[in-house]
Amino acid sequence: MVSARLKKFDRTLEEAALNLGATRLEVIRYITLPFLRTAIIGAGAVAFLMSFENFNTTLFLVGSEPTLPINLYLQVRDGSTPVINAISFLLIVGTSLVACVNLYAGRKTEAG
Repeated sequence: MVSARLKKFDRTLEEAALNLGATRLEVIRYITLPFLRTAIIGAGAVAFLMSFENFNTTLFLVGSEPTLPINLYLQVRDGSTPVINAISFLLIVGTSLVACVNLYAGRKTEAG
């Protein structure tokens, strides 16, 4: 997602900032990262959701520290508790909020 967004990036913006006296770090902070913000958030959301999608692989490859999906599965197998319900609710709300923010930010940058 980030590399696809970078292909749309106009390099002349960076060159103009450098010609006007900005350091390379300032160019990255004030020009490149704001342009890539929505792509980075979207990539993070996709990576988070993919960790739940690949549950079967994770179940077989789990080491000494089980991941959140594995912990949820093991606790549900033993019987549902209010903690599992709360974590599931927070995951749904959190994922929905990230998706809405990404959608809103994407529309805002396309319109502006």
